Amino acid sequence: MVSFLVVGLGLYFGGAALLGMERLDWVTPVWTAKHVGLVAASLVLGVLAGLTGFAYAISIEVRNERLNDLLIVLWQFLANGSLDWVLTMGIAMSVSLGREEAKAAVLQFGAERATIHVVGTGCVVGLLLGAAFFLAPIIRLSLIGYLTFSATVSLVAARWHFYTYRIEGKSWIVAGMVVPILLLLLAPSMVERDRRQRRLMTEQSS
Repeated sequence: MVSFLVVGLGLYFGGAALLGMERLDWVTPVWTAKHVGLVAASLVLGVLAGLTGFAYAISIEVRNERLNDLLIVLWQFLANGSLDWVLTMGIAMSVSLGREEAKAAVLQFGAERATIHVVGTGCVVGLLLGAAFFLAPIIRLSLIGYLTFSATVSLVAARWHFYTYRIEGKSWIVAGMVVPILLLLLAPSMVERDRRQRRLMTEQSS
């Protein structure tokens, strides 16, 4: 994922700057042959970089059981958390501003910048909640304690998100409370699935 983003976005922004091209307005894009070629090249090379990164990462053998478990937990919370965050915050902004006004706020902030902002925030929230989920049984953190920590992190991030866009309203509170609940409903089952798959692979290799 990192390889795809670095190569794809790097080629798009770097190519646009090198060729002296204006960035596309993704709401009402005006496509030229150069834009089509640049976006196509960015996608193709980004996918190739992502596949190469995946092939390299999957070849790394992690013998430590606890470290492997940590990686599984963090990945599932990162993947699910970022998706949940993007969807939830999009709905919350639409509720507070209205659909058209929310779109205008994103455009004023900058479409590319807004995308990086919301995805990055979702990734950080997911990783923090995943780390707490992993540590909970180790430090004997109760379910109430875990939920309190998760809700605090999510609410602070949601409030900061609304503050960044200068959005009034209280729908950020609902969004901040919903994300930890969604993660707790979705991620643990996927973590357990990955653990089972790892056990099967370990048994087959031995």
